[in-house]
Amino acid sequence: MNFQEDQIKELKVISPNLSYAQEGGITYIRIEDLQLPESCVPKVVNALLCPFPKDGYVSTLFYSVKITGGPARNWNRNGVRILNDNWYAISWQVKPGLRLAEMVQVHLKALR
Repeated sequence: MNFQEDQIKELKVISPNLSYAQEGGITYIRIEDLQLPESCVPKVVNALLCPFPKDGYVSTLFYSVKITGGPARNWNRNGVRILNDNWYAISWQVKPGLRLAEMVQVHLKALR
């Protein structure tokens, strides 16, 4: 899956270290050193964006660790194995039609 270059540039403003990989017919975007909102512990994590519908969600942002601080969260995916790593995700819906950077920003709102 090729992503539009302008959307990749927008996403690189959030985190310049991106890579792509496929598993099970889905292309994921790995985001290195994603800065989290102020109240979060840790402050920086690696993340994995699934920008396509999967498991009832329009998109999913997986985190390399469970994040603490801030509001209570519904961690509905704990230690899910994707691309040979364990990932964690919050039950959080975003509206369809968002650009990649917008997806990440909306997912990060769940941590505020």
